[in-house]
Amino acid sequence: MTGESPLPRLTGVRFSRARLWDCAVAAVAVPLFIAGSAAASRSGAPSFRALDALAHILLVVAGLALAARSRYPVAVFAVTLACCAGMLARHYAYGPVFLASYVALVTVVVRHGLRTGLAAAGAAGTVLLVADVIGWGREWVVEDAGAWIVWYASLLIPAAVGAVVRLDRDRRANAEEAEAERQLRRLQDERLALAREVHDVLGHSLSVISMRAGVALHVARRRPDQALEALEAIRKTSKEALDALRTTLDLVREQHSSPGPEHIGGLVESIRAAGQRVELTVGGDPARLPGATGHAVYRIVQEALTNVVRHAKRATATVKIDYRSDEVIVSVTDDGAGRTRDIPGNGITGMRERVAALRGTLTAGPQDEGGFAVHARLPVTGEGRHDQGSDRR
Repeated sequence: MTGESPLPRLTGVRFSRARLWDCAVAAVAVPLFIAGSAAASRSGAPSFRALDALAHILLVVAGLALAARSRYPVAVFAVTLACCAGMLARHYAYGPVFLASYVALVTVVVRHGLRTGLAAAGAAGTVLLVADVIGWGREWVVEDAGAWIVWYASLLIPAAVGAVVRLDRDRRANAEEAEAERQLRRLQDERLALAREVHDVLGHSLSVISMRAGVALHVARRRPDQALEALEAIRKTSKEALDALRTTLDLVREQHSSPGPEHIGGLVESIRAAGQRVELTVGGDPARLPGATGHAVYRIVQEALTNVVRHAKRATATVKIDYRSDEVIVSVTDDGAGRTRDIPGNGITGMRERVAALRGTLTAGPQDEGGFAVHARLPVTGEGRHDQGSDRR
């Protein structure tokens, strides 16, 4: 399998079908023009010139030219118009050959727009009028002015048909382009969601591992038992990280449920086991929380505590979650000092994106009294429960 785009091949198929259709039209047009003109010549006035070799050449050329109308619409229109003008100037009987210019005019409008088509229609009327004057004389044309007004008006019919076809083609093309853009946005959103999940899982676990490794190095010589305990915690945390990463990837395949509020207690305990002081306060009942909202609450707490572990190892973190009937309020603060996190990193950006996706609000930044605070409000509506409840499978 190569990386070559299938678009050129599809375009080639589309053009081949158009050419095949044009060739079919030309194959029908040639005998139709000849037979129709012969019948018109036999039933017409005696003053009409009999069909001769030149007439047959004009009829065949007008019909065969339609085979190239999709590729060269303006040139085909000019050729068919010249053939029709030749039939008039030579005083041959009126026949179906004039349909060639109508068909070609439709294609001109479809390919080049209504303005070009109207200009072509005006030019066609003028050319044919001049040819008719040459073939029949000025006096006859003046006497038959009403017929020429109808002829000019009839040229608006293929222009209108071409405009309708062009509008329909543009509408379908716009619909296809919009659908392609929606598919691309959906793919980008899925990739972004997966990137956030991987960042949250690995960022938290690696921070805990780093903290435990520091403890092990610090007490390795003086207290080997504590060093072994820290190494065991590292082993356990790394295993949990791999399991969490595997679960995250399985989420894409819709095989496992995502962590929610019921896992926050275990998350806090793992942080405490790593040596970080964390206080947890929970109010309300998260039982009826939509799956997507519950998952966002878990990830916000996880990422906020990961930032505490990274930037404020000696601080005390306080987690408060208030489950209300119409919203969830999440607050994670710490009393660390001497830290600067004014510029949001990937973690805070990920939290903002999660909250924004659920139409909530999030603030994150240093506190006046020191430390750092993350506050999030996530709405809980009946519509949200209905739409997102399937996330927790």
